[in-house]
Amino acid sequence: MLRIRDLAVRFHTEDGPVDAVHAVDLSLAPGETLALVGESGSGKSVTALSVLGLLPYPRASHPRGSIQLDGAELLGAPEGTLRRIRGNEISMIFQEPMTSLNPLHTVVRQVAEPLMLHQRLSREAARSEARRLLERVGLGQTDGRIDAHPHQLSGGQRQRVMIACALANRPKFLIADEPTSALDVTVQEDILALISELQRETGMGLLLITHDLTIVRSVAARTAVMQAGRIVEAGPTEAIFQRPEHAYTRSLLANQPGIRDLATTGEPAGKPLLEARNLQVHYPIRKGILRRTVGHVKAVDGIDLSLTAGRTLGVVGESGCGKTTLGQALLRLIASTGSIRFEGQAIDTLGWNELRPLRSKMQFVFQDPYGALSPRLSVYGIVAEGLLLNRLVATTEEARERAAAALDEVGLPADVMDRYPHEFSGGQRQRISIARALALTPSVLVLDEPTSALDLSVQAQIVNLLNALQARHRLAYLFISHDLRVVRAMADDLLVMHAGLAVERGPAEEVFRRPATDYTKRLLRAAQLAPPAESSA
Repeated sequence: MLRIRDLAVRFHTEDGPVDAVHAVDLSLAPGETLALVGESGSGKSVTALSVLGLLPYPRASHPRGSIQLDGAELLGAPEGTLRRIRGNEISMIFQEPMTSLNPLHTVVRQVAEPLMLHQRLSREAARSEARRLLERVGLGQTDGRIDAHPHQLSGGQRQRVMIACALANRPKFLIADEPTSALDVTVQEDILALISELQRETGMGLLLITHDLTIVRSVAARTAVMQAGRIVEAGPTEAIFQRPEHAYTRSLLANQPGIRDLATTGEPAGKPLLEARNLQVHYPIRKGILRRTVGHVKAVDGIDLSLTAGRTLGVVGESGCGKTTLGQALLRLIASTGSIRFEGQAIDTLGWNELRPLRSKMQFVFQDPYGALSPRLSVYGIVAEGLLLNRLVATTEEARERAAAALDEVGLPADVMDRYPHEFSGGQRQRISIARALALTPSVLVLDEPTSALDLSVQAQIVNLLNALQARHRLAYLFISHDLRVVRAMADDLLVMHAGLAVERGPAEEVFRRPATDYTKRLLRAAQLAPPAESSA
């Protein structure tokens, strides 16, 4: 039994103490799944990190409370005791895999490490078991990915590595902080089925922190709802979904993305603003002492697309299919071949200096907000940097005004401008990333999983915000996402990718209602958006 009683968390800042968690009571039995839901910044992750003593002490402290594992107190336990428990009796899947994985080691080595530390396996035995775990979470060895480094994998693939690390020692309890937020719907199904299977085999308890209420309803026996550092409602999951008592819980359940209203949002297709023809990104596979090229990974293989002012092209597909690579190649952020034209001008042959004047018109919102924000810059420095570099403002006062306006548009107050990225939750950092892009008033915006770190209520706000900004400024969006419900609320047109190829495309609602390929039908079934049998036949 894992018991949390009257837990409080306080952070000591330059402006004084900040109480992030107040009087939290939770308990988790072996084999049980408890979901912890709430808005970004409500204290969910802080509560979870407290269990394993992973907060930034001594800046963080616990004015009161108790955390017990099988009757043994963890709060204030010696570091040696916590080190023995971490990754062995209690494992954690972190929200941001890129910052949790060692960039210098291959992923198979990182999965093998806890096996050697806790089970005393030999290096070869640990590597063999790590290989099996990676295959079990859907990262095969046929394409050489298990020997890759974290930066060579997509966000979803890195998340699968984190899951393999956490499950390596078959822990008594697993804390999963947004474990499927970076995963496509089909892999979500596989991962949740794997965790459920391990629960049945080993009696593992699961504390699931997520904003995806569809997942909560399908896997959790009990649910606790958190708001502003407090548990405002807790009980059996089905009872909370059917008869929510707290007003905040009712608002969470009501905030579901809808279907894009083309009558009031999307414009008719016009002259392309940004277009690509036969776009290709091939990465060489090198082996041997001389690192000879023995083949290529075709991340993007001959894609044609066009973006039009006032319209959104949604790009969907499984993790690793090439969605992010496509977006980066389109804005000339990585090397590619093929034709790319912006406002009729060929940009695929332009050098860095020639491209720079166009950069403010083509902005990218990255999938990992923590990795995309400089830890050395304040929020003001991050949002205003592009304004100052591109000389879009004359004074720092004007830059602060523009930064404040951009932050206000994404739901953040102006008084956060002097804080730093590590002081924000994952969802709040994502909003800062969006504000940085919007501050430059671009005409093309590539959004790579912009809502993956956000809870449902904020997802709905961001979707409405993006639609409103698009209508106001006639922005062209390339919207990359594995969340098909959000894509349906955003996209006018849809491009379905698989293994670097475009396997289906067309008007979004037409594809959702009458998918032509088995692959698209499988994606829709996994997202519980499958059309009726007669319409998909």
